[in-house]
Amino acid sequence: MNDPHAPIPELDPVLDVARLQEIADLDLFAPEVSGILSELAKEASQKLDLPLGMVNIVLDEAQYIAAHHGVGGWIAEAQGTPVEWAFCRFAVRDRTDFVVEDAHVHERVKDNPLVTEDGLRCYAGIPLITSRGHALGSFCVAGTEARSFSEEEMQVLRTLAAEAVRRIEARRNAGA
Repeated sequence: MNDPHAPIPELDPVLDVARLQEIADLDLFAPEVSGILSELAKEASQKLDLPLGMVNIVLDEAQYIAAHHGVGGWIAEAQGTPVEWAFCRFAVRDRTDFVVEDAHVHERVKDNPLVTEDGLRCYAGIPLITSRGHALGSFCVAGTEARSFSEEEMQVLRTLAAEAVRRIEARRNAGA
């Protein structure tokens, strides 16, 4: 029998139905979304001198790459990864910046196939939080060499992430 005084297990924010509904309402799978966000991903990649820049949407079972610069191979073909592999899920769950300077030694990701098989080594992601308070995914950069991220670089990412959310919400406000 259930103990009425037992603590209620906390729902994983990735599985939050209202968050997933907002992703659906924003129609982030529409073909034009990549076009309006790709230049931001490219700008992040260039400004931080990293090969990968992405706008990733974290779903309940997958991570969808809404826009990118530098992503190739099977990940580009699939337009994403399983959610269990998504570094971006940590930015969504924690609703804060998620930084990995060296994935080989980072407890949360060191056994991740993106690290062990695909060579991902560093990552910095900013949660994409809408005006309605939902974290859609992450605006991020990544690379194959360990490195640290300065506060100035993180501020660049935060500014670009805010612009990505502004563009996403402008589509909603325009009735797209």
